[in-house]
Amino acid sequence: MLSQAVAAKLEDGNVRAVIRFLVSDDTVAAPSVEPLPKLKEKHPVSSLNAPVLPTSQQSGCLLVVESEVRSAVLSFPAGSAGGPDGLRPQHIRDMLLCHEGGSELLSELTAFVNMVLAGSCPKDVAPVFFGGRLLALNKKSGDIRPIVVGFSLRRLVSKCATSLGTKHLACPVFTVTFAAFVILTHYLQFPL
Repeated sequence: MLSQAVAAKLEDGNVRAVIRFLVSDDTVAAPSVEPLPKLKEKHPVSSLNAPVLPTSQQSGCLLVVESEVRSAVLSFPAGSAGGPDGLRPQHIRDMLLCHEGGSELLSELTAFVNMVLAGSCPKDVAPVFFGGRLLALNKKSGDIRPIVVGFSLRRLVSKCATSLGTKHLACPVFTVTFAAFVILTHYLQFPL
């Protein structure tokens, strides 16, 4: 199993992941119900069960331009995993760099990112779109390590929001918190 994972990451050009695989003591947990309580403790149930999502308001929302979306797409590391739908960041990158339709895709991706940042993700889609594939790793200490791989398009939106936060915040420590806050504000109805 390790040899297959190493071969796949080498094929993707992700040498960092190969090194992590080779030096890590973590192993993939066997599928069972046993680690489920520990995973739930580390990843509590989502609060996305809000009865009504806020309406979209373009004023005051974060807006990105095509160059920012392009930079975000190109910043995914080689071999980044795909989400539950199987769409990998590399797929988006390859389509974006295509001479025939890349510029049209970039325009549509930018519109999509701005739609999500504005809070216009349909409420029926939001729980799936903001979800992910949960994997469990057994740590050497006996504990369990949850790894969640979200949809590539949701990860793209987060990268764009984080990039904007980096520009506007003086302290980079708050960047990830800022991106998460922006998304949660729209979908969990936290007042600003």
